[in-house]
Amino acid sequence: ARTSVEAKWPELLGNFRSESPAVRTALLNAVLARANRTQLLLDEIEAGHIKPSELDRVHSTRLLSHPDTKLRQTAARLFADAIPADRQQVLADYQIALSMPADTLRGRAVFQKNCATCHRIGDVGVNVAPDISDSRTKQPSQLLADILQPNRAIDNNYVNYVVVTEDGQSLSGIVAAETATSVTFRQPENKTVTLLRTDIAEMRSTGQSLMPEGLERNISLAEMADLLSFIKNWRYLDGHPPLGNVPTN
Repeated sequence: ARTSVEAKWPELLGNFRSESPAVRTALLNAVLARANRTQLLLDEIEAGHIKPSELDRVHSTRLLSHPDTKLRQTAARLFADAIPADRQQVLADYQIALSMPADTLRGRAVFQKNCATCHRIGDVGVNVAPDISDSRTKQPSQLLADILQPNRAIDNNYVNYVVVTEDGQSLSGIVAAETATSVTFRQPENKTVTLLRTDIAEMRSTGQSLMPEGLERNISLAEMADLLSFIKNWRYLDGHPPLGNVPTN
């Protein structure tokens, strides 16, 4: 009986990109529970059928710290290769922002212009993407990497999906809710679209975050320092210090 169950895993992983966030999480939990299934997952990643970014931080950490040395080393190689060189260079170029003087109030304006269509902090923006309003435990260096490398590791609940309907329409968004008969997608500016499952011809993950790469094209080094300060210190904008700060990494 176990042999017949194990034989189904290649097919299950082959359908990974078409599965909903809840199913993907369940699949990854089951896959990482056994070394032979974990090897199948690594094979799918190496073949390009599953992107490393489609594993959220919890599952990627489990994979990268796997007790099996061979599996752990293979995972490390695949994940290292997954970050494009241009993203690595951009992150390196922006490290200086971590030590620049910053202004929290100016950072609020940077956030409103570049981030508020998907994120909400205080009374600015909408809740489409992950909640970043409580980032007190996150180092500025980690926030910087999240901004400049949004596809490095994506929470399963915030993976972007592309959908084609039976009548040929296409749309994209994250899965906000699902039932046995329908799926609701959330898009930037907190727009939602609900489709009957019978109307969906194809649904697949892009392997990317709803958050686009390339925000650095609109955010200078000084503005990035201000933005990081706002994300960390927005609660103090009621007049209590610090209104500005020098971020530390």
